[in-house]
Amino acid sequence: MSCLDCAGIGAQVAAVGICGQCGAAVCAVHSEVSQQFLSCTKPVSRTVVTEPPVRRLLCGTCAAAYRAHTACCPQSASTIRTS
Repeated sequence: MSCLDCAGIGAQVAAVGICGQCGAAVCAVHSEVSQQFLSCTKPVSRTVVTEPPVRRLLCGTCAAAYRAHTACCPQSASTIRTS
């Protein structure tokens, strides 16, 4: 499988993974590894964040959108609700 971003510029570079947001194949140059915390809701609507965070691979486009969302809504940007 080849990197989608590299294919867009006419290169054929092997992908190292798949974007966790959009599903695009990405190479090491066009990917970013970040962390994200899982959370669940406990009684009395209390959100509990668990440790350790999960590793998340994103393409450059999704990583940029994620950073923009973090700037806008920092309280919810790094948490995935699981229940």
